[in-house]
Amino acid sequence: MGILSLYLAAALLFVGKDQAPLRTGCDDSDELVARVTAGTPVAIRFAVNGCYSVRVGDHVGYLPAAALEGLETWEAERRQARSVDAPAGAPPVPATLGLSPLSNASQLLRTNRPGEALTLLERALAQSPRDAGLLKMAGLAAWRADRTVQAIGYWKDAQAIRPDPEVAALLAKAEREAAADRGTQTLESTRFSLRYEPQVMTTEVARSLTGVLEQELSRISLDLGCQTAERLSATAQSRSAYLSATGAAEWSGGQFDGRIRVAVLEEGAVGAETRKRFSHELVHACLAGTGRWPAWLHEGLAQRLSGETLTPEIRAEVRAAAQSGALPPLGQMNQNWSRLSADHARLAYASALFAVELFYLHHKEFGIRTLVRNPEFLDRIEADLDQRMRT
Repeated sequence: MGILSLYLAAALLFVGKDQAPLRTGCDDSDELVARVTAGTPVAIRFAVNGCYSVRVGDHVGYLPAAALEGLETWEAERRQARSVDAPAGAPPVPATLGLSPLSNASQLLRTNRPGEALTLLERALAQSPRDAGLLKMAGLAAWRADRTVQAIGYWKDAQAIRPDPEVAALLAKAEREAAADRGTQTLESTRFSLRYEPQVMTTEVARSLTGVLEQELSRISLDLGCQTAERLSATAQSRSAYLSATGAAEWSGGQFDGRIRVAVLEEGAVGAETRKRFSHELVHACLAGTGRWPAWLHEGLAQRLSGETLTPEIRAEVRAAAQSGALPPLGQMNQNWSRLSADHARLAYASALFAVELFYLHHKEFGIRTLVRNPEFLDRIEADLDQRMRT
């Protein structure tokens, strides 16, 4: 059955119970997304044991069959609908022949295309709504697309079918984010979807920020040779909301996990620090779309391309640490740095920037764009930079 059959009778479906609770899951204890007035049109995505995953306006959630009117007609038309691959007029979703929806979605996520991945997975879920693996991956795609409430719903469904410690951890993280999130306003530009807190910036400042983001991405893309297939999700938050949502260390001011989040310090304008923080995370987003790269290269390039520099004193400190063996080889600096102590973070970031500075100094002819296109040279580059950092 193609997904078009799930939407054929959408216009015939509406909410029959006033103030019907739209929730993130099928249980009464699940988080409330919105209350829907009687007569509101509904588009069904898929069904789970008499509970329907629906889209109501801009909201996605779950409603029980008892809250819907026109369900019998919808079910009859769905059974009669011909099988097709996609809704009429929908953009094509690339898929690699012979790979499962999970494998295709995983590839799309690796190249920063969560919206396409989610479309592909929703198509698969229409035929296999109780597949815990599909629900898990759909939650990840929704989360990466900055649809946290939708992700929570998918992960709750997956846990109800087959408990998974990884899903439990993702669900806890998403629920923490949702509880801390105050970003109620959204602006879209050519390559960005910017969500922001009205208490942090005005609409005028947010428009200015989208312009800055477009400029910075163009500059960074020119240096690194990366492209964006979908709008990047960016969120501007207060520092307290950022720390609560991400669980990052106190020294952290920004994070990229498929989405860009930045704690804004200046008020009333897009200041130099805000620009620098977003530029730093844009480098991570740009590199993530080209493949998997070690933390030192991510952080070193993010600092350099956002305007950071090292003093001679810090270079000497890094070199002394490398000479004494206190600094691990670059090839081993690949862990997540978000929970490092302030002192360890300072040395790690300084080392990464020093290594990238040495790359630009001694491998200028080779070039960073060439390295990004030819990852097989990375081991050789790392060994050379390790040696230069010690001498």
